[in-house]
Amino acid sequence: MQQPVNLKIIRSKPLFTMIKSFYTSKSNMASSVKTMFFSVLILLINMLTGILTARFLGPSGRGEQAAMVLWSQFLAFSFTFGIPSAIIYNVKKNMKDSAKLYTTAVMMGLTAGVLALGIGIFILPYWLRTYSDSVVLFSQWSMVLVPLIVLSQINNAMMQVRGEYKLFNLLRFLIPLSTLVGLGLLIVTKTMSPYTSAIAYLAPAIPFYIWTTIRLLTQYRLELKGAFQSFRTLIRYGIGSYGNDLMGNVSYYIDQIVIVGLLNPSELGLYAVAVSLSRVVNIFSTSIIVVLFPKASGLPKDQVVDMTFRVYRLSTCIALLCSMIIMLVAPFVMPLLYGPDFKEAISVFRMLLLEVSLSGGTMVLAQAFMALGKPKIVTILQGLGLLIVIPLLMVLIPKFGLLGAGMAILSSGILRFLFILINVKFTLKTKLPKLFINKEDIRWLLRAVSAYKVKQSD
Repeated sequence: MQQPVNLKIIRSKPLFTMIKSFYTSKSNMASSVKTMFFSVLILLINMLTGILTARFLGPSGRGEQAAMVLWSQFLAFSFTFGIPSAIIYNVKKNMKDSAKLYTTAVMMGLTAGVLALGIGIFILPYWLRTYSDSVVLFSQWSMVLVPLIVLSQINNAMMQVRGEYKLFNLLRFLIPLSTLVGLGLLIVTKTMSPYTSAIAYLAPAIPFYIWTTIRLLTQYRLELKGAFQSFRTLIRYGIGSYGNDLMGNVSYYIDQIVIVGLLNPSELGLYAVAVSLSRVVNIFSTSIIVVLFPKASGLPKDQVVDMTFRVYRLSTCIALLCSMIIMLVAPFVMPLLYGPDFKEAISVFRMLLLEVSLSGGTMVLAQAFMALGKPKIVTILQGLGLLIVIPLLMVLIPKFGLLGAGMAILSSGILRFLFILINVKFTLKTKLPKLFINKEDIRWLLRAVSAYKVKQSD
């Protein structure tokens, strides 16, 4: 007797095959979507860690913890000297020199990290003078992580240019997951404090950073021959790109850095929650940028501009829609998740959501200049934003408090967006493409998905 056919199993097989092939694919679309998927997972984990620290530490404790965790990350990203961007650009152009370039980049990164470590230990007692001595001492000890964090950025760049997005995303996921597990253990053992929670944020990354460095050094091996020429190659592009990296990093942290000196720990805790939650919509631009810059490097100008603007329109449209929805539910969700003490952060949170959406689109557009070997334009872009935001923060925060910080950051974001559009037209000497999503963008996206399906079914 013939066995009945299970239609459900037959239909599920092609779907499973498609998902599996999509996960293993190295195409641009698959890499972007996978990176975005992991970004969503990381976002959810970061939200959970933020909720736990806010609930168990309160605004004041959350502010102290933010002050202790902030500085090692800020100084590490500030002292990369553009090496990660230089690695992507130069290795992409000269794959045969990968070993030389990576070896030199590691030595440059360690040197830069040690320099940042020393500067951090020296300046922290002055900048954190309104905090307790124990908070200052902890922040100084956290500086020992700076060289490893610098190396992690170089390693991330190598994984991107090698197309190892699976490993890249896995490491991005495991680090915050380890932090979440650590916080859970602190809560269960009733040892949660600003200091122990800060350790839970900083310590889990150490073994991952060390393992990744050893792995890449094992694959490439130390190649010191021609190190000076490799140094010149990296520093030539790196210095041009460094301004962009530095300004972007300062822009990312400047509000919290200024607030540390102007507001008390409780107010910093409120603002830290608003900032972390507003970056929910940042996953669209950051996920795309990770893939866009390496893929666009080396393409003709017209293709780079067309690709960049199409990606900008799609990602920014999604980000703005998500921002509007989050703004509507914020008054109900924030007190529920973080507690009633954090209700005061809702107004500044809404302003930061708009800024994140706009600035994310700006940085997507900036990848056109990075891919075409014009990183200095992006450096000027970031510098111009800082020239506006720093004095605005200094003036508006004392007058309007947290809301003044939001006003300053949003104003800077609008200015940088206008600047990048002007330079697309006059520096790249090309007609300014459409800024708003249109039917052709939707068709392009649907064609790309359909083409991918057909390709995987062949």
